[in-house]
Amino acid sequence: MANGNGETRKTVAQIAKELIEQKTSIEVLKNDVKSVSVMSTKLDGAIDKLTEISGSLKSMLAVHDEKLNKQEEVDKAIFNLLENRRVESENKFEDLHSRLNKNVKDLREEVELSQKRLMCEMKELKISLSERVGVLEKYRWIIIGAAIVLGLWAPQLFNILPI
Repeated sequence: MANGNGETRKTVAQIAKELIEQKTSIEVLKNDVKSVSVMSTKLDGAIDKLTEISGSLKSMLAVHDEKLNKQEEVDKAIFNLLENRRVESENKFEDLHSRLNKNVKDLREEVELSQKRLMCEMKELKISLSERVGVLEKYRWIIIGAAIVLGLWAPQLFNILPI
């Protein structure tokens, strides 16, 4: 209905209908607010849990980082120990090698001295044996000569002497 001012008047039914629509809209909005509130509560809970998980992850990462640092220290200590043992064994090997070389050199010198001494003794024995063989040969020739002389004179001696 028109009131002459260019406005139309609404009827009670229309107002009631609009009121019901607005109440319905308000109820829908209330339900939406409740669901948003529930979602907000759930999101807050999820954010709290994610915060707790993040804190736990940070502490776990810190623990693992500390373990890794300790393991690196242990690895360095083991490497240093291995390096020290390698150097020690290398020094022992060099010492052993030098002692073996010295022993080989000493043995070689002793063998050479023994060989020279044996050669001298063999020369002395050769000279001694040569002298003895010379004396024996001299007596042999004397005996052979005497046997020849006796052999030549024996028949004449048998002729002179009557048997």
